[in-house]
Amino acid sequence: MKKEKIDYFGHFYKVTDLACNQSALLIEIVEKYDNSKLQENMKNMHVFEHQADILKNDMIAELIKDFLPIIDREDIMALADLYDSVCDSIDEVLQRFYMYNIKECRDDVLPICKKINEICIKLRALTAELKGFKAPDNLLKKVIEVNDVEDEGDKLYMDATRRLFIEDSQSKDLTSWTNIYEGLENCFDSCEKVADEIRNVIIKNS
Repeated sequence: MKKEKIDYFGHFYKVTDLACNQSALLIEIVEKYDNSKLQENMKNMHVFEHQADILKNDMIAELIKDFLPIIDREDIMALADLYDSVCDSIDEVLQRFYMYNIKECRDDVLPICKKINEICIKLRALTAELKGFKAPDNLLKKVIEVNDVEDEGDKLYMDATRRLFIEDSQSKDLTSWTNIYEGLENCFDSCEKVADEIRNVIIKNS
C-alpha cells in the first residue's frame, strides 16, 4: 500500500494549536500568579513546547524522504523553524519569571498575555487557510490581521516598559522586568515572522 504523503500544513496547524494552548495557559498563570507554583507551571508549559518539537522532528524526517514536496524544501524548513520559535518564545516567558524569581506580577502583564493569545489565534486562522494556496487574497488578508495584532502588542510593550521606567526606575527589579517585557514582546515578533514568511511563500507560489 502506498504511504500517504505528509500534510505539512496540517503539522503547522497543530503547532499553532499548541501555541494557542500555551498562551491560554500563560493567561491563567498570570491571572492567578503564585511564585511558589512557578516550577510546576513551567513543567506544564514545557509539555506543549516539547510536543511542538516532536511535530517538527517528525516533519523533517518525512521531508528528507519526500521526493516532491508541495512547496520548496527550503520554504518548508524555514516555516518549520519559525513555527517552532512561536512555542519556544511563549515557553521562555515563564523561564524568565523563574530566573528572576518574580514574587508579584505587574498589572500590565495580563493585557499583554491576552494579546499574545489573540495573535496566536490569528496565526492559527491564517495557517488553516494555507492548504493549496487556493485563496491567496484571503491568505494575504489574514497575514495583515496578524501584523495588525503585532502592532497592538508592540504598543502594549512600549507603554508597559515606559511605565516601568517612570514608576520604578530605582527598583532592584528594573532589569528583571525589562527582560520579561522583552520576552513577552518576542512572542509577538515570532508570530509576525511566521506570517511574513507565509506571505513570501504565497507570492513565490502564486
